[in-house]
Formats: sequence, structure tokens, C-alpha cells
Amino acid sequence: MTYTQPFTLLFLLIAAVGLCGLRRQWKTASWRVAFCGFLGLFALTWLPASMILARPLTGRYVKKIRPRGDAEAIVVVAGAVNYPTNERPYALVGRDTYRRIMHAAWLYHNWKPLPVPASGGPESRGGEAASVIMRRMLEEERVPSSKIWAEEQSRSTYENALYSAELLHEHGVHQIALVVETDSMLRAEICFRKQGLGVTPAPCLFRDYQFGWAELLPNWEGICRQEILLHECLGLLWYRLRGRI
Repeated sequence: MTYTQPFTLLFLLIAAVGLCGLRRQWKTASWRVAFCGFLGLFALTWLPASMILARPLTGRYVKKIRPRGDAEAIVVVAGAVNYPTNERPYALVGRDTYRRIMHAAWLYHNWKPLPVPASGGPESRGGEAASVIMRRMLEEERVPSSKIWAEEQSRSTYENALYSAELLHEHGVHQIALVVETDSMLRAEICFRKQGLGVTPAPCLFRDYQFGWAELLPNWEGICRQEILLHECLGLLWYRLRGRI
């Protein structure tokens, strides 16, 4: 249990008590608005709610350590990268990027020793591309440099697919294993398929929960998960409207 969970529960209980005190006013619009706001806040911080909402995005993917399918390359897409600052003169990859890199390296050593294209451009003009940082980390995980192809232009999932497809087609690759989290797989998979590539999903994270009493309390993890799901749902909608998927 985190430090914030008891406080989150306390504030929600206070809100619930306040609403109960107004129960005689249940027919008024303001009471109904307050009640809906309370339910929304509870759902936003409750992990079981995020698990249910994630099903349309993740339910189609099989929980296997090794991909079920063939591939000619293992494509790993960049996530967050924390670029150097005055206080920290070196780059740090975000948790999602680190997870993807480690999974791609593991697949190389324990599934198939295929080329590993790393896709990710710079945060700003003149900055170091995320894929260059990823290349160094892959080399540290004993993936040969000759097997790592860096795509250094993309700044979005759509561009990851667009520019990676150009690189892959140059090497005669048409079937890939795609490494991202399960939450992000659907949008990424559709983008890569749109570019004429066959995609074997190779998720680096399934967010399974063993629910105990602590996990059933409202907490910040529920908010973080809902943020990811909202990002993916809005991304799918935007890409559909733009004809990118």
C-alpha cells in the first residue's frame, strides 16, 4: 500500500459523507452533478475500473513470453526519454523505453537473433535521437552493433511506423515482431500494418493485477493507468480521423 492511498480514500469518504448530507436534495441538478463528479473521481483512482476499460485495447493479445508468429526483425519503438538538463548533463530513458529495450534484447538472445531496428527521433532539432540512445543500451545488452538499425526521424507512433517501414523495406524486411506495452500495442500495430508490414505482436508488459484489499483502494496507479488508456483511445480516434490507420 502506498502512502497516498489512505489519504485518497479519506478524501473520497469525506466527499461521500458530504453527499449523504445532501441526500434530501437529490432531485436538484447540483446534487446530481456532485454525485457524478464523485463517481468519476472514484473510477479514475480505482484499478479494477482501469482493468475493465483496458479490455478493448488489450484483450486480443495472448500472454506469451515469446511471440506467436514469424518475423524478420524485432522492432522496438521509443517511449519517453529524459534529455540532459543543467543539473543532469546526461540522458535517461523513461521506464517504458527501458522496458522495451530490455525485452527486445531478451528476444534477440532467447527467441531469434534477428536485426533490431530502434525507432525514435530527437526531442528537438539538433538533439540526440532517442534511437541512438537505444542503440547504446542494446549494445550494452550484447546485441551486436551490426544487428541494430537506428531510425532517427520519428516523433510519434505514426512516424515510427512510416520511417521504420522505409528502413525495413530497404533491407527487404516485410514481417516484424513489434515491441511495445500491451496498452500501446493496438495503435502501433495498426500503424505498422498501414505501411504494408506484417506484424507479430511482442508485448513487453501485460498489466495483470492480483487484487488484494490494498489494490482495491483508490490509488495513484489507477490514475496513471487511466492516463495511458485515455492517451491511446484519443490517439486511435485522432489517427482514424487523419487517415493514418
